Amino acid sequence: MQFHRVFAAGKLVSRLSCSAVFAAIVFSATGVEGASAKKEKDAKPAVSEAKVSVPAEPLQPIKFSGIWLSGKYSETDLRFPVGKRYSLSSAQGEGVAELSKTLLAGLRAAAKPNGRRLVDAVASDDYAPSTTGGEAFLMACAINYEHVDSVEIAGIHKVLAEVGFDLVICDFSNKAIIATLPGRVMRIDVSKGAKVSEAQKTDCLVALYRNELVKQFIKLAQARGPEIFGIGTVGITKVTLMDEAKAVLPDFLKDRYEEFFSGVAASNFYEGVGLPMTPFSRGSDMVFCGMREGLSDAQKALADSEQEKGGGLTFALHVPDYEMELVIPTFRTVTASSNAAGQLVQNCCYSRISIKRGDLVIYSSQHEANVTNLIPKGSSQKVPWLAYSDGLNELFFKSSKQIKAQISGPEKKQDKPVLIVRPLLLKQFLMECAPWSIVGKN
Repeated sequence: MQFHRVFAAGKLVSRLSCSAVFAAIVFSATGVEGASAKKEKDAKPAVSEAKVSVPAEPLQPIKFSGIWLSGKYSETDLRFPVGKRYSLSSAQGEGVAELSKTLLAGLRAAAKPNGRRLVDAVASDDYAPSTTGGEAFLMACAINYEHVDSVEIAGIHKVLAEVGFDLVICDFSNKAIIATLPGRVMRIDVSKGAKVSEAQKTDCLVALYRNELVKQFIKLAQARGPEIFGIGTVGITKVTLMDEAKAVLPDFLKDRYEEFFSGVAASNFYEGVGLPMTPFSRGSDMVFCGMREGLSDAQKALADSEQEKGGGLTFALHVPDYEMELVIPTFRTVTASSNAAGQLVQNCCYSRISIKRGDLVIYSSQHEANVTNLIPKGSSQKVPWLAYSDGLNELFFKSSKQIKAQISGPEKKQDKPVLIVRPLLLKQFLMECAPWSIVGKN
């Protein structure tokens, strides 16, 4: 059984708390097109008064470049045992990866003539970017992480699968990342046995890649247009987990939690205030691998780029204009009440969120959120990671709204707890990195 919790830009469409069965949820970074066009007047203007319509400048074509994997090529087997089968191949010609082909077909089907969205700029033919011809834009689906977990609730064994990804726009001519729109998809299945088989874990991830990821990626491409080009960049460059928080993490996250926490924060900040965020980077990381495309001028770009053995072209991600840092001190569960059905508990999540530009701290404050769950009588008392994962989404979604609200508040600064809020700089930050997010705000 699969349930959905879907976010829309700046507005939560539906909220479902984890119930006794910790219902499945799907998080997606969906968007909404800009303000609707004004209605035409009933009376037609005189010819002399009629405005001459100026055709909009054609969008620069964007080449869809298939599916990329984040990080180093040498780590793909470990980090993306399922996702790797969908990457490392071209989106055109013989040997096309099936998922890349499906994504491209979906993008072209959603495109509208003379439209002004990203999906409308995807080339309708076999356009190949050129590093010297001024036509060098690429769009890719970049996978940041995939993982599978299993939990037992009231004797029922469940399998949680999750994939985090970005819609990435790059300029092939200078290997620059122009913009990223983050997304995540999740799925929960009931296990066929007490021990979840590797085959079932793989099936869950395959279902996510083939179904939910395709839908959400195409929605992302329809959400924004070229207004995202040239805006300031913001990215999470540091994630600190205290020992108490690390003890709660499932084993599959302990060695690579930075990408996960940055992905959760990025997707919820995008949903909350329309803030695109770059993939996790400490600065100058080689963030994408396995791009094997038959691009024009590829040999020149290859000669100019740093390359890993066996990998395709790589893109370097430098320190963004604004940096966000996360500190996760702990996760806690508090019993609210008990009855014959079981225990009603509060799963609490905490984080300090700081935003900096260079050495200047624009914002730093503690945030917290909790979700209410029922642990059925007879069920394992161990708190499943899914409960805290749901709380993390609530935490970062609420935090994005709270941070945005600070732009009209008085400046505050105190030592205990450390709290730094600079409303004017926060407003500048949002205007530079997500100009549509504060339209109409003073």
